[in-house]
Parts: sequence; C-alpha cells; structure tokens
Amino acid sequence: KYLLLTQLQAVDLTLFYRVLVDNLPQLMPVVYTPTVGQACLRWDKHKRTHSGMYISYFEHQGRVREVLDNWPFEVDIIVVTDGGRILGLGDLGTNGMGIPIGK
Repeated sequence: KYLLLTQLQAVDLTLFYRVLVDNLPQLMPVVYTPTVGQACLRWDKHKRTHSGMYISYFEHQGRVREVLDNWPFEVDIIVVTDGGRILGLGDLGTNGMGIPIGK
C-alpha cells in the first residue's frame, strides 16, 4: 500500500490527497508510523521520482543557496535533520528521507 500511494503521490498529488483524506483512519498507519519506518529501512531499493534533496553540511557549506537554485523544481519547504534516531530505528543515513517527505 505504501509503494502504491507514493506512486500515486508522484503522478497526481490532488488525487493522492483526496484518497488520503477520504480514508484517513485506514491510511494514516500506511503513510506514517509504523509503515514509513519499514519503508525507510528499504528506501534505497524502491524506484521513485524526485521527492527530496540531500544537502550535506560538509560538502555544501556556504553554498546551500546555490544548490537550491540548481534544483529544477520549486522548493516549497525545507526540513532539516541530522538523521539520527529516526523513529527509534537509529541512523538511517539517506534512507531516512521518507520521514521528512512524510512531514
């Protein structure tokens, strides 16, 4: 269900939110805790369209504006995290991207 919903989110955001709102009690556990934690453990195994950007403090220090300006999509929101202890699962590294996307 999680993968199906993320695919729907990638192709039709309006329909994704309509389905989510109309079925919120049933789908909330699918799009967030606990399912998203399991999805994050396998994040690198699932093919997805663009849905997040990684900015490294060490690699991009002093150039964050430049990196954001080079992103081909409009940046609506920025979620900052150190990635540690995501959902009590520990440091998932880049696999933790499902959490800020969900937020």
